[in-house]
Amino acid sequence: MSPFDVDRAVDRRRLKRGITVWRIAAILLAAVLGAVLFDGGAIDRATGPFRGDRFAELEISGFIAPDDDLYERLDKVAEDDGVKALIVRIDSGGGSTVGGELNFEALRRVAEEKPVVAVMESIAASAAYMTALGADRIFAHGETLTGSIGVYLQAVEGTELMRKLGIEAELIKSAPLKAQPNPMEELTDEGRAALQEVVADSYQYFRGLVATRRALEGEALDLAASGRIFTGRQALAAGLVDALGGRDAALDWLDAEKGLDAALPIEDITPRPDDERGLFARASDAIVHSLLKNTELAERLSVDGLVSVWHPRP
Repeated sequence: MSPFDVDRAVDRRRLKRGITVWRIAAILLAAVLGAVLFDGGAIDRATGPFRGDRFAELEISGFIAPDDDLYERLDKVAEDDGVKALIVRIDSGGGSTVGGELNFEALRRVAEEKPVVAVMESIAASAAYMTALGADRIFAHGETLTGSIGVYLQAVEGTELMRKLGIEAELIKSAPLKAQPNPMEELTDEGRAALQEVVADSYQYFRGLVATRRALEGEALDLAASGRIFTGRQALAAGLVDALGGRDAALDWLDAEKGLDAALPIEDITPRPDDERGLFARASDAIVHSLLKNTELAERLSVDGLVSVWHPRP
């Protein structure tokens, strides 16, 4: 073979390799675009180009605290004509009263535009129940724990321990009630009375929401707002929830009472830790989950770093 023929063969191989690389790149690009446009769950529909009629679903769990990202999402739901109703799934033991108050107000803003349904999961107590009051209808499972309507302020007073350790605190303040409660000084009767007024005012706000939203008064309201916990069945009897059931019951109610097709797709609007990642990262996940769903390989690829798994097989 002449040198000229060798060069032609080498060039031909290079050309084939180049074509192969571009083919692979084209396939990957098509997969990314397909995942972005058509994947049903891996990419948040709120950022996608297709936004038809649907329900929005929000999960509220863990400690309840103010969350600007959450309120921004809820305001967008209220403004989006494609979202026909909001389903709020709650699984929380409560949190700050301010967090519960802001959640309630955000849900009421949505409810001014479209139906809002709350579904209580394992627990929805204290500030979590305050959150649920923002819904038009509340569902609970029979074994859901809910209620605990009330507020409290807790402080530690360590002056006796400090004395035993030979520690003496010097506290200079502008007025007797400043910085009470304080672990470095005994709580005075005047300070205790002032704090009790704060707790009572907050409690009256919570109690008032229950009275208004659940149409309770007299002994029924006293029982509901006594601070005790209820099962879902007990809460139904006490007037704190409207019905027993989960998401399916909520969808059936939206269908029967609001004329909304229960088969509409459901868009998850819950804030996730990876929501701020770029499009490429989310699209990569979409490819994995779309092409390799329910496979062991998909599970391993979704884990960052090295994987070492022991799984006994029959």
